[in-house]
Amino acid sequence: MRSSCSFALALAGIFACSSSPTASSADAGAATDGGTQVGDAGAEAGDVACAAEGATIQQGLDAERARQKLQHAVIGLETPRCGKRVFLSHDPAAKTTVTEASLWRVGSITKTFVSAVILDLAANGKLGLDDTLDKFVPTFPNAAGITVRQLMNHTSGIFNYTTGKEFADALAADPKRKYTGAELLAFATPHPPSFEPGKSWEYSNTNYVLLGLVAEKVESAPIASVVRTKALQKAGLAHTFLDGSEPSTGDMTPGFLGKQEVTNLYDPSSAWTAGAMVSTPGDLLDWVHALYGSERVLSAASQASLRTLVPKAGYGLGVEQIPATNTLGNGAGWGHGGSIAGFQSQAFWFEGSNVGLVTIVDDTRGDPNALSIVALQSLSE
Repeated sequence: MRSSCSFALALAGIFACSSSPTASSADAGAATDGGTQVGDAGAEAGDVACAAEGATIQQGLDAERARQKLQHAVIGLETPRCGKRVFLSHDPAAKTTVTEASLWRVGSITKTFVSAVILDLAANGKLGLDDTLDKFVPTFPNAAGITVRQLMNHTSGIFNYTTGKEFADALAADPKRKYTGAELLAFATPHPPSFEPGKSWEYSNTNYVLLGLVAEKVESAPIASVVRTKALQKAGLAHTFLDGSEPSTGDMTPGFLGKQEVTNLYDPSSAWTAGAMVSTPGDLLDWVHALYGSERVLSAASQASLRTLVPKAGYGLGVEQIPATNTLGNGAGWGHGGSIAGFQSQAFWFEGSNVGLVTIVDDTRGDPNALSIVALQSLSE
């Protein structure tokens, strides 16, 4: 789905969900005194401007969290002047305490990790972006006519398994069932393609399940270990993992659908390489900096491939672009949004200002885009 906000980007969800408007300002009845700012204390203590900027962000975050009637919300921000900071806001009536170290489900931000793996494999000659799928998953329909690149940039035409009735029925019947990648593909294969490969663009979670299988085939290893070696370790991420495939590194922030807690309603394998990653705001800031703002993860040549956009789609190889005209002077933004039961998220790097931004809310119906606007407006003041 596409955001209607002035800070416009695609929020690509793992579970199909229609766009729901945030609450109106008249709904802001909850208390706004639950804010906490943590992170680069040295920058805050030594720079009056950073302290003032931080206070503005915290105030805006608290107000937005209350307006949306969320229990918890977070803004992670890295700037050249003020360093890396994490701003937390919580409803005073919330039963769970959330800290900088708390974990959050990040949904389709997972795709950026999988994309980095595939681009690493390509850079090292282990596969080609224009290799056809039959080389890796030969039993998939029309595998000989679909390339790795088309999977990465969603031009394959393959049906999105999370939008099908079969998947919805299976989740409802047995939400705790564990799935393999091949079993997830079975929800897509009965459906005809939306278009011939390369002829159009349509977001499909099935593409990234297939890419997970491609990586496992090439490396002869489970995808979780491949992501850890080729992405997490390169970026120095200590609190990020593929849920359902690796042990948890800490305490999970509770996620909600309105008043219903849905944090662990579904087994994470149902999202797998399309959306099962879990992280912290601090790790996500390190990730967007390492992936888009340095060559720690990918070479300049691989980054150029990553940022090659599908015309009119604003989507590259596992990355979304926010045009510079929509970022309040921070230059084009590169990153991804995520949506999964209980959580909505955004993680972007702005090339014009070397700013990293992460926003997460703990409700499926929440709007992290509004938090991103709070942060960018604070930077422009």
